Amino acid sequence: MNSRHRVLEMSNYFDLQTIFPKRVAVLGAARSGIDVARYFLSHRVEVFISDRCDPEKLNKIIAENAFVNVTFEAGAHTEAILDADLIILSPGIPSGMPLLQKAKARNIPVWSEMELGFRASRATFLAVTGSTGKSTTVSLAGAALSAAGIEHVVAGNIGLPVIGSTPSVSEKGFAVVEVSSFHLETIDRFRPKAAAVLNLMKNHLDRYPSEEAYYRAKMEIARNLTHDDYLILNANDRRLFSWGKTMAGRMRVIYFGADIAGSDSFWCEETLLRYRFNGQRGIIGDCAKMKLRGDHNHDNASVAAALAKIAGADDIAVFRGLCLFVGLPHRLELVAESGGIAWYNDSKSTTAESIGCAVRAFPGGVHLIAGGKDKGCDFSAVREAISGGVRDIVLIGEAAARIEAQWSGLAPIIRAATLAEAVAASASRALPGDTVVFSPGCSSFDMFRDFEDRGDQFRSIVLNAVGRAQEALK
Repeated sequence: MNSRHRVLEMSNYFDLQTIFPKRVAVLGAARSGIDVARYFLSHRVEVFISDRCDPEKLNKIIAENAFVNVTFEAGAHTEAILDADLIILSPGIPSGMPLLQKAKARNIPVWSEMELGFRASRATFLAVTGSTGKSTTVSLAGAALSAAGIEHVVAGNIGLPVIGSTPSVSEKGFAVVEVSSFHLETIDRFRPKAAAVLNLMKNHLDRYPSEEAYYRAKMEIARNLTHDDYLILNANDRRLFSWGKTMAGRMRVIYFGADIAGSDSFWCEETLLRYRFNGQRGIIGDCAKMKLRGDHNHDNASVAAALAKIAGADDIAVFRGLCLFVGLPHRLELVAESGGIAWYNDSKSTTAESIGCAVRAFPGGVHLIAGGKDKGCDFSAVREAISGGVRDIVLIGEAAARIEAQWSGLAPIIRAATLAEAVAASASRALPGDTVVFSPGCSSFDMFRDFEDRGDQFRSIVLNAVGRAQEALK
């Protein structure tokens, strides 16, 4: 053990306001890794970047970002990362890899980029995790805070690394962060003022040894909460409701999705978003006036309202923000309407349950395009939603065979080799008044760079097809 490592017996040694490490190893050279490197370089810290990509690609990344005095390795993570005072992990890299266990044995702190962003910021954090709905919920909360004129930034798994944005927020401001289970594997002092867990659904079994291990990772978000903090939980999720009862003595528990007697709650009754909070009852407004479709978005709005109220927003501003929000790209995004057929891009859908939410957002006449890289989701969980509103299904990607086996008999199923073939197959069957929904329910990495690339390609294919159809009618 070298002399640097002997002083690192506690992982809170670096407060990142006055004390910085001398050398940091950054694992992963994607968006978050680059922002981590940039942050430390700005504080004159030695940076070592380790990525499994090929050397030519990493050289290009280093050059494009004009990094100087940075050492790096490509092709594999090696023991070179152990010659550091601190290791920062990108979300896609498993925290259980042997090298990282060796680092911990040497008392070298291993942090997620979320932990780093929290340590480097003076802002108050409002955090959201769960299996589905995270991006929409943090965006709705951000819209409510904007309407209230409250300083904030929306960051995290939504696509904006926390370290690239939260350090600039003042101590009076808020960081509304989307947190993944991957972030939570390597937190230490991360303590948001409010932490919401939207749902727990079978997911990421390509990374976790069991469903329970995945759920435990999500629940780490409450590890450091105290009686001054809020834990916001889904009243309709059996596991979360039970967990909330055990946590109520340690922190302030708020439920959403139902009016839970004796507890602070935010819920939609018919279409009115109501709440009981801090001894007061009120009505935020009519969810039917929101631009977002689907009952699941009423739940998302309930969580966003709770977060905004915790931050000090008043009811009028919260409702104005919820109504102004038009939705995010790739989350039930209306791409085109032509010939009486509506096309929706829900490429952010990476779980079976998110397919169910997408299908239930429409009264019927849905032509569903699904499939992608198999993460071990239980597609039988949405059989009822599929049988209730889907006219036919087109499947793509490596998960197609397993999905077909679990949905057999619910609706006609067609296989397509490419996304373009899938769009053509749905277009040939859709009638005026119908809706084509691309909601994969799987990750994108078997056929696309990421979910954004997947959604962008779907949008382009649909718009080209619609344009050709309109030209033919002239």
